[in-house]
Amino acid sequence: MFSADPHDDTRLDDAERAVGYRFSDRTLLCRALTHPSVTTGASSELDYERLEFLGDAVLGLVVVEEVYRRFPELSEGAMTKLKIALVSGDSLVAAADELGLASLIALGDSEIGTDSRGLRSALENVLEALIGAIYLDGGLDAARSFVVSALGARISPESLAGLELEHPKSRLQEIVQASGNVVSYRIVGEEGPAHARSFTAEVVLEGEVLGRGTGTTKKEAEMCAAREALRAISPG
Repeated sequence: MFSADPHDDTRLDDAERAVGYRFSDRTLLCRALTHPSVTTGASSELDYERLEFLGDAVLGLVVVEEVYRRFPELSEGAMTKLKIALVSGDSLVAAADELGLASLIALGDSEIGTDSRGLRSALENVLEALIGAIYLDGGLDAARSFVVSALGARISPESLAGLELEHPKSRLQEIVQASGNVVSYRIVGEEGPAHARSFTAEVVLEGEVLGRGTGTTKKEAEMCAAREALRAISPG
């Protein structure tokens, strides 16, 4: 990532090539690529946060529609779990990385040199913001085309087997309940600025830490901790 002029035409040209869409209103593209650290103290209309909020909703709609259409045999519960996996931070960061978005994000001086947690959060947010920007600029069909292009390969029968359709916290609870026990979760760490928070969680059984995980939200950290615990109690 690097600090850049948000309005640099070369950078915006590169971004349009990366996402495969030409904007009628390039101010939307500029905002989608602008980290909040650039606009600290200025209007929220100048960075990606509001577009990210919109893009998250559009992303969810498109992914649900694609899952419904491509997997007619899946139950409502399985479709919900698949949708959660597809719009997870890991999935979005991987897609953003494949598009080469990291070098296109305009950053403020406070974010230069931050570690990988900041990059991960920014990539996820910018991808959602781009979806929102394309939706506003070209409508739902344009946004759908971009989402399917960016995530479509993950919405396939081949990748379905590798996705974690069962929520790790639910699976872990089922296992320990069979022995009459209950696990609990606790947040043991919180780092980073407000727009790029990182949380660390532990899952505990009878005073013993079974797993530890980190994430950009408390729920994600707990899910990662549960996943680690499942690996520990069910090796292989």
